[in-house]
Amino acid sequence: MKKSSKIFFGFVGILIVLILAIIGGNMFIENKLVDAIDGNFEKTEFKYNSLNANILSKSVSILKPVYHKNGLKISAERINLDGIDILEYLSNKKLEISILKVTQPKVTIYTGAEKKKDSSENGTSKKMDLLINSLEISNASLKITKSDSVKFQFFAQVPSLKLEKVSINQKSIKNGLPFNYKDLQLRSDSLILNLNKQHDLSVNQVIMKGDSLKFSEINIRPLYSKQEFQKHIPYEKDRFDICLNELVFKSFNWNFLNDSLEIGSDNTRFKGGDISIYRDKQVKDDPRRKPMYSKMIRELPFKIKLDTVKVQDFSIQYEELVKPQRGVGKVTFKNLNATIYNLTNVGLDTENFPRTDIDVRTQFMGEASLNVDWSFDISNKAEAFRISGQMDRISSEGINQFLKPALNVKAEGGIRDMRFNFSGNQEMAIGDMKLVYHNFKVEVLKEDGEQKNEFLSAIANLLINNNATSGEKEQENIKTQRDPKKSFWNYLWKNIRNGALKSFL
Repeated sequence: MKKSSKIFFGFVGILIVLILAIIGGNMFIENKLVDAIDGNFEKTEFKYNSLNANILSKSVSILKPVYHKNGLKISAERINLDGIDILEYLSNKKLEISILKVTQPKVTIYTGAEKKKDSSENGTSKKMDLLINSLEISNASLKITKSDSVKFQFFAQVPSLKLEKVSINQKSIKNGLPFNYKDLQLRSDSLILNLNKQHDLSVNQVIMKGDSLKFSEINIRPLYSKQEFQKHIPYEKDRFDICLNELVFKSFNWNFLNDSLEIGSDNTRFKGGDISIYRDKQVKDDPRRKPMYSKMIRELPFKIKLDTVKVQDFSIQYEELVKPQRGVGKVTFKNLNATIYNLTNVGLDTENFPRTDIDVRTQFMGEASLNVDWSFDISNKAEAFRISGQMDRISSEGINQFLKPALNVKAEGGIRDMRFNFSGNQEMAIGDMKLVYHNFKVEVLKEDGEQKNEFLSAIANLLINNNATSGEKEQENIKTQRDPKKSFWNYLWKNIRNGALKSFL
């Protein structure tokens, strides 16, 4: 045999050995991965169409994987793992992956599913030590529902999600968030949440990059018209129709501590909001006790720490129907801007727990400038608060938008200036008030809401101190007992009303 032929056949032989080694190595790795999957999951929990490994490129691909257990179902078109340190895994059972890509995952959580108890020690069958340098998820969806046949409770479409330095180990698995990461980037172009039986919440876009989180076009929409809404509530309840243009968290951070979610931000901004609230007073009263805002924040099911919250360019309209023949009473706030400091329920037992301060500037009933300063201590279980405000000139036309339909009273004249300062707790408030009014008279209307009731109007105007109509009245020690079945805003209204009555009489 010629020398050249020997070299050729020798080369072919080496090539065949290498090919067989690569094929054998791929088969060996595939078998090891299959054994690892079978060792960590029951065959009914995790299924897939095919698993392919390449020892040269250090990559693995899994086609159409499906995981289903305890009401959690996860499926995907493909999972690609690139840059796997195979030797480290085989020798130390530590798995390090350079890039993990998941294509079109669909996650469904069934809230009504029966959960099987994990019989393995510490809740996991095998020791796990995993590091993913880059995790990339594309075209994902998340759905939370009771079953496939009913309306979902939550849905999100996520075109892209990327995490850096993702690590999973025995310690992280025991936390509320079962993994650690260094950086997260997220984009969602559709998010829908069923808030309750009467309202849905939707968000057009969510973007998270670094320590910034932004929500765009947030809407809370009623599921029924104003008339139909009353058929779906057991007692008086507000019907909300809310549109917020933008919500941004700067220096945003989040974590799970003892299975409790904790979120924080140095600077939070709500920009551009239109809020409409409607209440039908013909429905029976809600008999439940209404907590103060400090208690509601203190007892949130998660921890919150927002250092500064800015509310910019909001408008609020509240409508109240007492009797249909009178029409709807309206209260409006336009060009509302506010700053909230120290909105937190973290560290409630600390000695120097910060006071929450709220500064509001707005236009009341389209006419009067209204400034309000409000403060309370979230850690104070007596729900102590202080609120003060100043409102300038408002006409009788502005006042009557609410008085006529809601109270069946028509005012003449106007208020030139009003200042109030109240402090109290969940039971009692006390304060002072200054009121300047001019030629102020009232007419008590008949039930149709239009014709004047001459007799009652005459009595009402006799009660008003007409000698002081062009002067100033200052009232001190205005005391108000809170009705625990009414909201804080009813409480504030009663304080202002009591001060006004003392000035008029």
